Amino acid sequence: MIETKASAKILELLSAVLNRVVVPECAKARVAMRSGLKSRMQTKEQTSEDESGFTRMQRCRDALAKLDERGWKRSYHQRLFHDDFLKACTRIFWKLEPAGAFARQHLEILQRNNWTHISQEVLVSTPRRFGKTISVSMFAAAMLYSAPNVEISIYSTCKRISQKLLRNVQKFFSVICNDDVASSGFTITRSNMEEMVLKGPASIHDLRIVNSYPSKVAPQKSAIFTFISHVCNVLSHAKPAARQLRVRRRREREYRDVREVRSAKLALGHYTEEHVPEEGCLEGLCNLFLCGGLVGLHVRYHVQGV
Repeated sequence: MIETKASAKILELLSAVLNRVVVPECAKARVAMRSGLKSRMQTKEQTSEDESGFTRMQRCRDALAKLDERGWKRSYHQRLFHDDFLKACTRIFWKLEPAGAFARQHLEILQRNNWTHISQEVLVSTPRRFGKTISVSMFAAAMLYSAPNVEISIYSTCKRISQKLLRNVQKFFSVICNDDVASSGFTITRSNMEEMVLKGPASIHDLRIVNSYPSKVAPQKSAIFTFISHVCNVLSHAKPAARQLRVRRRREREYRDVREVRSAKLALGHYTEEHVPEEGCLEGLCNLFLCGGLVGLHVRYHVQGV
């Protein structure tokens, strides 16, 4: 009886110890598993919602609106510029979606934004001091903020403007992030005069790049323009040759006339044989013949004869 009671007490003690240790641990494990599963499900739902192209587009609009609130209020025309820029960059917001998602949601995109079509090119032509450079800087900063894995390249007319534009992009991006880039999940990995690289919060592969390059603006020569310029060059080189040929023929005629005049004067007895100029002098006298006519030529012959 004593051994049985002792063994029963030992079993009770063991069960109590097991209940104190194992049961709480199992409960904690079950609670941890449930909370982890719930958080993963919530994260997945939130990620799928954030990865929507409509959400990215709205985030870009919100970033531009924040610039208005933070002291960079856009003008009416700058808002029109940004609407057209956003329309041209619509496909970029669906870049990470499954294949065919943009085509399937194309009609919904037009209906939500009250668009009739989507153009991928925008041409803006305005006078000076109209806000084109600031508009491009604002939109580039908003695209960096809203579109994962985006790469933007901007070409300016000179190095000074390209550097200024990149500084504006950095400034506006900081304004959108409330002057704290790290709190928004971004990390600047590289920044120089022509490039800025950001590590985004979407994934470990989320790199967002903006490049600002200087370019040389010059009209490109077409094939027709090149052919016409070549023909003009040939004609310009041919004109001196033709002019020289005409001068040469004229001098030959004048030289022949001078010989005939000399023969006629010799026949008339104006001067004797020893006063007749030599053959080498005749070519030099052609210029005098052109300027002074026969009188000048006669005087020159008389001087040469004397």
